[in-house]
Amino acid sequence: MKRQVTIMISIATVSFLIGTMFNVMAMDSGGNPWDKVWTAISELQARVNALEQGTNTKTWHFVTSFTLSSEETVSSLFFVQGEKWRIKWEPQYAESGLFFWVWDENGYVLDFVNGGNLLQIHHEAKGIHYMPHGEGRFYIEIQYIGTNSINFTIESYH
Repeated sequence: MKRQVTIMISIATVSFLIGTMFNVMAMDSGGNPWDKVWTAISELQARVNALEQGTNTKTWHFVTSFTLSSEETVSSLFFVQGEKWRIKWEPQYAESGLFFWVWDENGYVLDFVNGGNLLQIHHEAKGIHYMPHGEGRFYIEIQYIGTNSINFTIESYH
């Protein structure tokens, strides 16, 4: 959408510049009139490129989703790109708590998440946990689950 707006503004600006240039050229009698047109287009393209670089904002991107249970307590490895990522979870029943570990692919513990705290404080068992760790391969292991299953969604920020 931003790109379309930028293109439309560019077209309008180029049209305006061309009209203005022909008026100026009609008053000025020297040189090739198309040189000025191409110069104006070149300058306009430089401005458009600068605007496009400024709109490259970072957002959250879906990585994977999976369900863990008392029978299946460990997720598959998933790859995260970007500078940070987050884990969203939601148990099958709202009155359920959970504890889970976050591991890197080498078997090092990165974090321990106590989802039971949310249940006690906010009376809500779903949550989001932010991971400041950058790009890599990770997996999740649930330690305690007070429900049949928990749905996890992983998102990366880049």
